[in-house]
Amino acid sequence: MMVLFHCESNPGYAASSHEHTFLEVAKHFTGSMANIHYAYANLDGGMTPSLPEDLTNVIHLDTRWSDPEKLRAVEQYIKDNQITRLLGFDQPVARPMYKALRSGGVRTFVSYWGAPMSSLNTGLKLFLKKLEVSMKRHGPDHYVFQSNGMRDTAVFGRGVPLSKTSIVKTGIDTERYAPDKTKKHYAHEQLNIPKDREIVVFTGHMERRKGVHVILNAARVLTQDLGYKNVQFLILGNRPGEKENFKQYLQDPDVNAHITFGGYRNDIPDILKSCAIGMIASTEWDSFPMSSLEMAATGLPLLVSALPGLNEAVTPETGKTFPVEDHHSAAKLLKELLGDSSKRQRMGSASRERVIEHYSRASQAKGLINIFENLEQKLECSA
Repeated sequence: MMVLFHCESNPGYAASSHEHTFLEVAKHFTGSMANIHYAYANLDGGMTPSLPEDLTNVIHLDTRWSDPEKLRAVEQYIKDNQITRLLGFDQPVARPMYKALRSGGVRTFVSYWGAPMSSLNTGLKLFLKKLEVSMKRHGPDHYVFQSNGMRDTAVFGRGVPLSKTSIVKTGIDTERYAPDKTKKHYAHEQLNIPKDREIVVFTGHMERRKGVHVILNAARVLTQDLGYKNVQFLILGNRPGEKENFKQYLQDPDVNAHITFGGYRNDIPDILKSCAIGMIASTEWDSFPMSSLEMAATGLPLLVSALPGLNEAVTPETGKTFPVEDHHSAAKLLKELLGDSSKRQRMGSASRERVIEHYSRASQAKGLINIFENLEQKLECSA
């Protein structure tokens, strides 16, 4: 079995978690690490350190390649290793490499998506998209999404038949991400935050669509206009030089005293144990971010923007949503939650219970295994 990534090796963030979950799927079908093959569009990052050392069948493969020599080499690799199953990450409807993969022997091809496939379409444009998809013979047999909102971009955007789609929620390690009162001030101590301040935390990429600017604006409104000072906004995930992209939102020293950019860290599970609220303020697409589950599993109530997909990360019992880009509404909701510790505790407990029940790595792997088995049963019946 091959697991195929559209990105570089050792990708970090959510993709690294998928590396482990997809490995469990592959182990279920092969029973041996020797029969599992990982492929990445770029190998410059080296292997993710937490993957098993005996996962040694790792190759450079970009499905955008069209060079005939590369296509033949990949086809031969598939044949030589008798690879019949393929689990791809963010693999679209058509790519030059797909025919070679199929010719080599791939019979079952599932594409797991952590992003939207398309903007939404209607009328003639959607009809033409559906027609185009129906003519692509070598692509994925099935597409898996993390949320209803993301599946809609495939069905009502790209024209993928609903019958060729499923939803399998992201899964996380619920033991690693768990409350721990002994770590109550871990983040305060590590990042020099006053211990009397409650921490509102964001973790993720610094792309504009992630809405860090909305969080910074909410910090200004909360601390200055609403006069709530017992708070620190912790932004995690910025790499060297990325904080400077937000200079225009960091002009007031009094506000800045309540904002900490913590960088890209390896101790996120412990950091989250010290926080009061998880906040995700995305302004453009966001499927069902891993960070929302990590926060929830740690017992944090969530405050998220009401984007399709992202809004599925909370229920009325586990958090709040605010209109996209509306930092004033976000600030008011933050003040409400920060001022009611018992409500936060109830929401945080419900958040963790929801993750344990529905969003473990085991449940994610089982969902993908079921999809492969159902597809293969259909293939046997049609043979």
